Amino acid sequence: MRRRRIQHREPSETNKRRVDRATKFFIPGCRVALKAIAPLSWSGLDNIPDGPGLILSNHVSLFDPWFTIISAGRSVHYLATAAAMQDPFMGRVLQTFGSIPKKKFTIDAGAIRQMKKWVELGNLVASYPEGERSWDGELLPLLPGVEALVRLLKVPVIPVRVLNAARVMPRWAERRRFGPVHVEFGEARSFARRTPPEEIRAWLRESLTVPGDDPRHNKPVRGRQLAMGLENPLFRCPHCLAWDALVPSGDEIRCRECGATWRVDTDNHLIGRFGGAHSMSIVEARQLIAAANADSFVVDDHRFAREGLIAESEPMTLLDVTGDDSRNLGEGRMRLTAERLSVVDRSGGELLGLELDELVNANVEIRRRLTYRGRDNRVWEAVLPAESPLKWAELVEHWRQQRSA
Repeated sequence: MRRRRIQHREPSETNKRRVDRATKFFIPGCRVALKAIAPLSWSGLDNIPDGPGLILSNHVSLFDPWFTIISAGRSVHYLATAAAMQDPFMGRVLQTFGSIPKKKFTIDAGAIRQMKKWVELGNLVASYPEGERSWDGELLPLLPGVEALVRLLKVPVIPVRVLNAARVMPRWAERRRFGPVHVEFGEARSFARRTPPEEIRAWLRESLTVPGDDPRHNKPVRGRQLAMGLENPLFRCPHCLAWDALVPSGDEIRCRECGATWRVDTDNHLIGRFGGAHSMSIVEARQLIAAANADSFVVDDHRFAREGLIAESEPMTLLDVTGDDSRNLGEGRMRLTAERLSVVDRSGGELLGLELDELVNANVEIRRRLTYRGRDNRVWEAVLPAESPLKWAELVEHWRQQRSA
């Protein structure tokens, strides 16, 4: 399994013309195509400066960059992850629209230099200050350092809210739904180099948070198979808290342990049906699971007491994606203790062994890929066939932070 990263377009006058031409060529057709899937509307175009600017947006769906570019009607250079640039189709699309490759959850000086060059050429650049897509539509904590980027680029900042896309294209959903999406360009603001970071962060959080009663964020959506994929963010039963127990089928999801059953609707709500299941939103279900995890983030208490093992995964594929090429390291199971993360193959050989304090972060990438970044800038991906990668990301992050506390 080898995938080569698509080469991006370096900032230059020639590539600026190429990207601008491609954007203008594709936008009319994209607007027509979206009418059948996600009719797109927008507001606040007058807030976009004619020259360079920095777009900072909430991030709830895979299509958010295209929604924003199509709405703006001009080129926008988004930061893109290595995993996205390695994808044969997605990487080619990102190249066409002049995306900037960036290492996630770390300061990437090369990406920042490219952003500055595109700005100097008069174009818009963009980033998602949450660092990843939200699983439930709620705004995630903003990454540290976004204030430094704002002050460094010294261009107007345009806050963008993508509305209703969390219903049309939830991150966890396996089937796309159909419904309208609205892109709101907020009032641009310039910040002095000495503006206190907390002032920038407070303004940005307020500007990107979507009010729950905003009618543009609650438009009707239609779809089928609404429960498929929901076992990823809901890796524990909201009723009995059993791990990996939810089984989706069509529009329903059922716990194999306690029998609690919910119907999933297009408003991202769980409607209790059987087994004592209480109705709640997916946001509320995620909050309930997070509260339970705060008390005990161990999958098997007996095994933890006996072996010190917090969790062991299903058989999965481990990739080394540090360079431009991904390299298949083999198949094995992840094993997590309070001190260490390892991947062990069938013969008991160790494909990977890391102390938790050697890790910088764990997060979920596209297509069920769990990414680990080490302090030596090495990057690994675990490809899980069925098990929730989000469960593993949150498990490793919890125990990594416990280790560093």
